[in-house]
Amino acid sequence: NAWMRTAALDFFEDGRMAVSTHGGDVWVVSDLESADPRWKRFAAGLYEPFGLKVIRDQIYVTCKDRIVRLHDFNDDHEADFYESFYADWDVSMFFHAFNFDLQVDGDGNLYYAKSGQYTDFRLPGAVIKVSSDGKTSEVVATGFRTPNGLGMLPDGRVTLGDNQGNWIPASKISVIRPGGFYGYVNNLERKGRWAPDGGQLALDRVPIPAEFEAPLIWMPQEIDSSCGGQVWVEDDRWGPLSGRMIHSSFGKARIFYLMVQEFDDIIQGAMVRLPFQFQAGVQRARVNPSDGQLYLVGLHGWNGGWPNELGEMQHGGVYRIRYTGKELKMVSNVSVQPNALVITFNFPVDREHLETLGAFDVTAWNYRWTQRYGSAQFSIIEPERKGRDRLAVDRVSLNSEGNEITLYVPELRPCHQLLLNLDVPSREGIGFREEVLFTINGIPGSR
Repeated sequence: NAWMRTAALDFFEDGRMAVSTHGGDVWVVSDLESADPRWKRFAAGLYEPFGLKVIRDQIYVTCKDRIVRLHDFNDDHEADFYESFYADWDVSMFFHAFNFDLQVDGDGNLYYAKSGQYTDFRLPGAVIKVSSDGKTSEVVATGFRTPNGLGMLPDGRVTLGDNQGNWIPASKISVIRPGGFYGYVNNLERKGRWAPDGGQLALDRVPIPAEFEAPLIWMPQEIDSSCGGQVWVEDDRWGPLSGRMIHSSFGKARIFYLMVQEFDDIIQGAMVRLPFQFQAGVQRARVNPSDGQLYLVGLHGWNGGWPNELGEMQHGGVYRIRYTGKELKMVSNVSVQPNALVITFNFPVDREHLETLGAFDVTAWNYRWTQRYGSAQFSIIEPERKGRDRLAVDRVSLNSEGNEITLYVPELRPCHQLLLNLDVPSREGIGFREEVLFTINGIPGSR
């Protein structure tokens, strides 16, 4: 009879799953391959555990007030001792003042994210790094509104998803640079409910930086209205989608795969939605080391009444996405080049079809960074005009292998958002349609 508003998950080396709930439980789930997995409550009474990580087969959870390490000294599969591994130095009482997620780097340091808006925290939302022994911590970066989810790139860089709101023009995923500021300014309050630094901060004296770190990718509300976390899938058992970042949408109950382009000091990305619709908003994703498949967890919470394509809603859910071994036709990579978009497929495309320029539709727009809630969409060509620009595709070329096309777009330029719709059948005549969402922070060779 527990309220299963599932919040976070991770795995033991033997494939057992640990799952936390909004209400404070931690469950251990075994026999995942059977028709009737076994659920055992391992701990209870935790304070909104929105992050969970299994480290050397020991469960750590991020709560609203601290990181807790759970011990089972008598091996009865229930926690005997809840150790305050690291006590947070800001605990805000407003319901939305969550601490989100839990990640670990190669040196054993732990990372979690703190809300900015709706809290009494003095800093404007932050990524916190905690030492492997729990004795020290530091602020890695600031400027986050409601950062419901982190990720970790193979090189140890942290990623973070934040959602549209005051000071955040649209939902976005960022790669975190130590010392960086990411957009949310801590000059807002709700009198009697919450205020920065408990009301001690003079809001009219809060400096507003001239700029903030550009995200890896922006996302409009219809794509993702509230970000979850990310996971880098490296296990080859997950098929052609392995070796890339997966992003979860809490607001739309979807997942996406991302493609990353880096050059000079610029990083930018593109994303494609995967064909899954879940019954609850998904916010955490992990790969099971036992079977190599992707598992997700989430709940229905402050994401409101999002339209569910399945026509139903659940309070929470744990989901598994398996690779079936069947062929998957997909966009495998994209890059931005001077006046061109380069699209790589994992299959050869029909050369004759490319002569029809109507197979490609390109629109672009920008956002504005203001204190207001979110942003309208603005022309990249006439910056004062609201709306999107349709960019003409001048011509299309195909490489000799037949799996990479170059779209020549004369008006291409850096922009917050570019949406490419394409309709490109395979060489065998099998239809293939896809929607690719870009953020273009820069163009190689344009400096």
